[in-house]
Parts: sequence; structure tokens; C-alpha cells
Amino acid sequence: MKKLILATLAAGLLFGASCTKQGPVGPQGPTGNANVIGSNSVTVTAWEKAGNTYSATFAYPDITPAIASYGLVEVYKYYASDGSWTNLPDIYNGVSTVFNFSPGYYTIYVENIDGTTTAFPGTATFRVVVIPSSVRQANPNTNWKDYNQAMAALNAAKAQAAAASL
Repeated sequence: MKKLILATLAAGLLFGASCTKQGPVGPQGPTGNANVIGSNSVTVTAWEKAGNTYSATFAYPDITPAIASYGLVEVYKYYASDGSWTNLPDIYNGVSTVFNFSPGYYTIYVENIDGTTTAFPGTATFRVVVIPSSVRQANPNTNWKDYNQAMAALNAAKAQAAAASL
């Protein structure tokens, strides 16, 4: 008898927990751009030299602590010779171009791969794309290292956000 009472009580609790009350639909959220930030091109002509490495540091407040911890920051280098954008790190003719970032800034480094002093890097053009983790997760098949794929996914996210606001 005790088992029957416990079974009935358990069934009642499960049935009661599965019922839901439907409330009113909430208000429309703010219009946005899926929180994706793409920088304008930045052309570097002045480099700082430390040891065998040249560097250039840029303030970039869109790299927030949340982006630094959970998002994605990609830097692309432009090659005028063929009009292509290549993601960093990049090695070309024995010269490595890499970057690092922290909240509020990013730094680009240029050095020879063998550790010797490289020639002055000259003029170079870069773009930065900052992607929150939610956008990365919503586009699992995007190759974020490919500039064209990244921009296509980001433009689609912006278009979707704009359409949702209509």
C-alpha cells in the first residue's frame, strides 16, 4: 500500500511539473548587427623595433574582456600583388607576421622565422574582425581563417538582424 501511495504521488508530481502556463510574448529586442565588428583597413608605416622583431600596437576598445575570453579576434594582412587577404599568422619569404591581443588593444609582430633580424617591414595593410562567441556558434561551418568566408558569414548575420527588426 505504501508503494502505491508513493507511485501515485510521484506520478502526480511528474504530471504537474509537465504543465506549463503560456504568458504574453515579450517586446521586440533592439536592432543590432549581431555584435560583429570589422575594422577599417589599417596601414602600418611606422614600426617599433625591439631586438630582432618589429611591432605595431593599436588601441581597439571593441576587444572587450568577454571577446578576449570567449570570442574570436582575427587579423588579416592584405597582399596588393594579388589583391588577397591572408589571416595571421602568416609566413612569406621566411618572414613571419603574427599578432596577439588583450582587452582594448592588439599588436602585430614581424620577424624572421630563423630568429635573425628582419629587414624593415615597410608599409603593410591589415584588417581586424571581432566575433562574439554566439556568432561563432551560430556559424559552425565557417572557416574564420578565410577572410571571404568570415565576411560572408558576418554580412549574413547583419542582414538577418536587419530583417528581424522590420
